[in-house]
Amino acid sequence: MADVAEAAGVSHQTVSRVLNGHPHVREETRVRVLQAVERLGYRRNMLARALAPRRSRTLGAVVFGATLHGPASTLYGVEQAARAAGYFISIVTLKTLDRQEMQEALSYLTDQSVGGIIVASPRRLAGAASAGIPVVVIEGEPTADAPVACVDQVAGARSVTEHLLALGHETVWHVSGPPDWPEATSRVEGWRTALAAAGCSTPEPLPGDWSPRSGYEAGRRLLREPEVTAVFAANDQMALGVLRAFAEAGVKVPA
Repeated sequence: MADVAEAAGVSHQTVSRVLNGHPHVREETRVRVLQAVERLGYRRNMLARALAPRRSRTLGAVVFGATLHGPASTLYGVEQAARAAGYFISIVTLKTLDRQEMQEALSYLTDQSVGGIIVASPRRLAGAASAGIPVVVIEGEPTADAPVACVDQVAGARSVTEHLLALGHETVWHVSGPPDWPEATSRVEGWRTALAAAGCSTPEPLPGDWSPRSGYEAGRRLLREPEVTAVFAANDQMALGVLRAFAEAGVKVPA
């Protein structure tokens, strides 16, 4: 930064203001500094920038099910928002929902002096805030030991079911997600609530595990039920599996 300041004929404080988008810099000074930056090929040292105020510009993310569309899309959104705010993301993926693995992931991120941790996991977070680092849980249980940011899964599932009933279907069958995922149980709740409110029969949910294979197997079971006319699958992958089973049997969707 000192070399840029010398080349532009300004103080290093002025260079810092220009690089940080400070509004109170004369336009000709801003142009001169940016030209010096380009000419010298200067790049800011983000680590030094984080250490100067003794604040980390890195957030930790603990993710389970990162290969699934939902968690992967969520992680993408988190990374985009963090980068727009000038933060990096350090990611730890979980193979299982074992408590010890979760604690090891949190310890790993704590050792990196992250400024905060985002946890995308269906299980309750135990003791995450004990290290004194801000923690936010995405799509976790409302009883988690940290603030939770989540979609209203019950309302969403109810809306889906009500939409299908409004099309004239007498009831809606459901391919559910794993019972240990709050998103899955909440979607079952919304589906049941909509059917009960409409006075419709409630078929037994067909359990799945979020995978296309489980959706395919559920679809083959649904083919043995001649009264099936509408299906609510709990995620896209299982819906694709159901569609594959129906297509193989010559059942046209949505016809």
